[in-house]
Amino acid sequence: MKGQKAAAPSRAAEKGRLGTTVGSVLQKREVSLAILLVIFGACLTAATDTFLQIANFRVLLQGMATDMMIAIPMCISLIAGNIDFSAGSALCLNGAICGLMMNHGASVPVAILVGLLCGFLLGALNGAIINQLGLTPLVATMGTWMAYRGAALVLLGGGTLSSFPESFLILGRATVLGVPITIVYMLIVVVAGILLLKYSNFFHNAYFIGSNKASAKLAGINVERFTVITYAITGAIASFAGIILAARLGSCSQNAGESLEFRNVVGLLVGGVSMDGGVGSVLGAMLGVMLMQMVGNAITLLYLNTSYTKLINGCILILAVGLDVLLKKKKAKV
Repeated sequence: MKGQKAAAPSRAAEKGRLGTTVGSVLQKREVSLAILLVIFGACLTAATDTFLQIANFRVLLQGMATDMMIAIPMCISLIAGNIDFSAGSALCLNGAICGLMMNHGASVPVAILVGLLCGFLLGALNGAIINQLGLTPLVATMGTWMAYRGAALVLLGGGTLSSFPESFLILGRATVLGVPITIVYMLIVVVAGILLLKYSNFFHNAYFIGSNKASAKLAGINVERFTVITYAITGAIASFAGIILAARLGSCSQNAGESLEFRNVVGLLVGGVSMDGGVGSVLGAMLGVMLMQMVGNAITLLYLNTSYTKLINGCILILAVGLDVLLKKKKAKV
């Protein structure tokens, strides 16, 4: 009898530990997001006949590639507490610069190099404005978001650039073992982001800077240099994404990259990257961007008015930020 009585509490303790373990796993943003994506996918499969078709997945992944490439450096910057709202405008502007150069006789390699360099410099300018003028990242990049988009509109003159060389178009239309090359580019950037954030001391400093910038400076971390370099990398990746998008579509439009920065910021917040910095992962960022892309895909497949996209994205943003605030309050009480 004593043995049976002792066994009962033991089984109860095991169940309690199991429940605690399951609960802690489900509390991880990446796990809960992955489950949400599976449920969302199952609902779309039941509601439509086209979601699981290869053609739809191809469109979904190719559309995701542009956002995802830019989301990775944006994720690292946001972990350090530096938000970037200028990435979509930089994509449009530098794609236009590259396209204009080719239309005026520049060779494809030269046009691409100039476009990438301009993206790098415009990104670095964001960091310099923050460091030298003391503006918050939000204000600084909102200003450059408008300035870069305006510059793109001036260069494009309200029109669209096209008639690019075939050697340029293939950069966005080729396939590797049947996989569109844009998806390959995306995977390379994602893997590089994961490895750099985890194994590079320089990029891993994002967590220390985002948690406490003053303490990071006292620890010998050059916060100003980190800010400039990470913004410059975001600008260069945004430029690369814009160039590849132009190559895939065969044109440069003034609407390229429109609302991209807002989609990505919402995706990053949904993926567990905190607005205050110090928290986040590339995996979470990936899942958040995937969710945003699936929302857009669902609206298309269900033949809904595209205006619902902004409505839904806004609601997701409020929920994500609200959840972030609630979790911080809960941790503070503990």
